[in-house]
Amino acid sequence: MPDWIIGLDAGEARLARIIIVGAGIVGLSTARAALAHDHDVLILDAGAIPNQDGASWDSHRMIRQHYGDAIGYTRMVADAFVSWDGVWADLGEMHFVDTGAIAIAETPGDYAHRTLDSFKHLGLPHDVLDAAETARLCPQYVLNAQSWSLTGGRGGPLFADRIVAGLARYLAEAGTALMPNSRVVALNHGAASVTLADGRTIAGDVVVLAAGAWGGRLWEGFADLPVMRQALLYVDPPASYAAAWATGPALVAYGDRGGYTLPGVGGTDLKFGHGGHRRPANPDTGLDSLDGEADAILAGFAGYLRDVDQYRPLRVRVGYYVMDASRRFQIEGNARTIAIGNCDGQMFKFGPLVGERIVAAIEGTISMTDLSAWAAGR
Repeated sequence: MPDWIIGLDAGEARLARIIIVGAGIVGLSTARAALAHDHDVLILDAGAIPNQDGASWDSHRMIRQHYGDAIGYTRMVADAFVSWDGVWADLGEMHFVDTGAIAIAETPGDYAHRTLDSFKHLGLPHDVLDAAETARLCPQYVLNAQSWSLTGGRGGPLFADRIVAGLARYLAEAGTALMPNSRVVALNHGAASVTLADGRTIAGDVVVLAAGAWGGRLWEGFADLPVMRQALLYVDPPASYAAAWATGPALVAYGDRGGYTLPGVGGTDLKFGHGGHRRPANPDTGLDSLDGEADAILAGFAGYLRDVDQYRPLRVRVGYYVMDASRRFQIEGNARTIAIGNCDGQMFKFGPLVGERIVAAIEGTISMTDLSAWAAGR
């Protein structure tokens, strides 16, 4: 650990090149990109590094090209895969399984229809499966006369906890300064300095704020963004559909019902998530699941998942993130501070790519205006 971190007294300031607040996927990815460009980096986190209570810690997260009519983000996914390939090279192992991904059409104009339009607009390779083909691939879903499905490109689970732990280990072994259990209570945007809960001040050339659901407490521009609580359910499927889940694709969307699934591969369990279950909450509320929460999540799949009552809940994973109605990432800042917000539950798949773009902005190869527009998918 560099000498300038050791023995800081209350009120004392020392110089760090880049201070990163938050050791989730964005913070760690920014540090990785900065390390590749020979910058000195200090990472601060309110908890452990890696932090198993953080929003980035989960057994798996989905990456896929399906993005409805959000053409900007659809285009970004290809670049994200390139960045992930660089991560695998650095870590010496790949924490991703290409199970493929699928969106099932239910009604005209729904998510699958909008995604198909985007794929055609961008000239992306894809396949449209009719109802019979979809039923053979995914017999666990109830289909109707209008059903068809869309596959295309790489997709499937990123093993999030293994990735976060691997990045933290990689950075530590490379000599990156890590300060766990160091809660930042104030940020001086112009001076590129942070104040810790114990009264110490640390100054640098640039501060990168990647504090997720807690970012609004340090960056005024994010103060009014809604913080959402989301609960994800891990289940044991009925034996009759176990093989279909083990070999089939991740479900991005069924119509516009708001549910998605990730297959239990690579030592993980089958995961269900449902947007209708998210709700505004204080991120300090805690990570405990609520009474009846598992049943409530399963109920969201009752209209299109066969034998839904035969799925056995294993555990619920609770996390917090910021998401407004636009569902567009926000990156704001100036020459001394860059803040990342409105990450939604979608930021993980773009983490390494976002980190690389943030370092490019720090170095001046892209402008903050262009970075902000890119992050918003424009």
